[in-house]
Amino acid sequence: KNTGIPKRNARRPPGQLAAGLGRGCVSDEQQSGHRLTIHALRYRHDVSMRPHRRPVSLHRMFDLAVIGTGIMGAPTAWHAQRSGASVVAIGVLEPAEPDQHTGLFGAWHDSSRLLWRHHADPADTELTRRSIEAIRAIETECGNTLLTEVGFLFTADRGLDEGILSDSEDIESLLLLDHTDLADRFAYLALSPGVVGYVEGAPSGYISPRGVVNAFVSSAAASGADVVQDQVTAVDVHADRVEVVISSGRRIAARKAVLATGAFSNTTQFLPRPVALRRKSETALMVELNLAKNPELIDMPTFVYELDSDLVSDIYMVPPMMYPNGKMMMKFGANTPHDRYLNDEEIQHWYREGDSAAVTPTMQKAFSRLFPSVDVDDWHAVRCVIARTPHGRPFIDTLVDGRLYCAIGGNGHSAKWVGAIGELAASLALTETWSDTVIPATHHRVQYADATHTWKSRDLLT
Repeated sequence: KNTGIPKRNARRPPGQLAAGLGRGCVSDEQQSGHRLTIHALRYRHDVSMRPHRRPVSLHRMFDLAVIGTGIMGAPTAWHAQRSGASVVAIGVLEPAEPDQHTGLFGAWHDSSRLLWRHHADPADTELTRRSIEAIRAIETECGNTLLTEVGFLFTADRGLDEGILSDSEDIESLLLLDHTDLADRFAYLALSPGVVGYVEGAPSGYISPRGVVNAFVSSAAASGADVVQDQVTAVDVHADRVEVVISSGRRIAARKAVLATGAFSNTTQFLPRPVALRRKSETALMVELNLAKNPELIDMPTFVYELDSDLVSDIYMVPPMMYPNGKMMMKFGANTPHDRYLNDEEIQHWYREGDSAAVTPTMQKAFSRLFPSVDVDDWHAVRCVIARTPHGRPFIDTLVDGRLYCAIGGNGHSAKWVGAIGELAASLALTETWSDTVIPATHHRVQYADATHTWKSRDLLT
């Protein structure tokens, strides 16, 4: 059925995606489900998809050290290298066996994240526009499709649209839909009465965070950046330089450094003061299905549904796609009453062996309520962590004048804003000033854990 959402490229065939599983990072242990079985999904990553790295010269003084080569660090290194600076990027590879891993995890260990363009604040819309530009540039360079442009559907119960389409927004490219329109175009969705929405066409869709990270790192390395596959153990800030100590004991010197250390930022001793982060446990339900039995989902866009129900809120979905383990799955994520904030000691445990099985019955019920006619073959649960900041945007700011900077706290949007975050962080660190005239510095100002804050993001469900 024609949903009215134009597409620039088709959903890609098996094998084009880097290895990975959904928004979450870790497979669940084997558990019994209500109707089917939740299986552990284990596989080794395709070594050919790992980014190109060249030998590092550890005895030179770099202009910039980027600590963390994930969804914020990789584009920061890329932008800095393109500016002509000498760059070293230091980070660890994704673990091949997550449940046995004792080191760091990254939210970029994933194959699909939503990307949509229009936001209530024009500055956030601009972040997405710049990110799309960067993704297209890196796609051209690496020759891989990283953004799959299937379109985007936003729906909300009345009163929950959160001003998504502000009066000043240019919405000519959007198709506004009332409840009748939605029921006609997306008959497979059982939306609540009174729901309204809109659709965006290409280039909205979903991206591969793993593919994007590897492409940025590979491009930076090919352009001359040094890449170190190691874990940082200390960051020493001096009057004239920053020294980064890696697990081998070697020291790397740079004039400046950017910390892009994700949800683990406060577990390190790298920050002058702990920053204000809420690390929320996140479980996504991977719904395995056969498109031949569910042909109505072939042209499904990415999807956000703002609602309050007795089960979940803030649903987000990636349409069916073939994952590297050979399974056709759609991602179903939401806030649930089972979510909780994790302290420093709990983050690794959640990634490795958190009880995501406790969440899956609720999510299965919510999915079946929204998609009553979909024929499901199996269910799988995956885990991740969302790092929330009080103002709901990444911290991109100065920590120590002239020496240490940060890009921390994705709030669930870091993949969508990947290129823009890297550009802002690299520019701030290299020029020591916030020169952007469209994105306000106040939107990304760092806030510290020992201060009082008003948290703009939705709190945990109860």
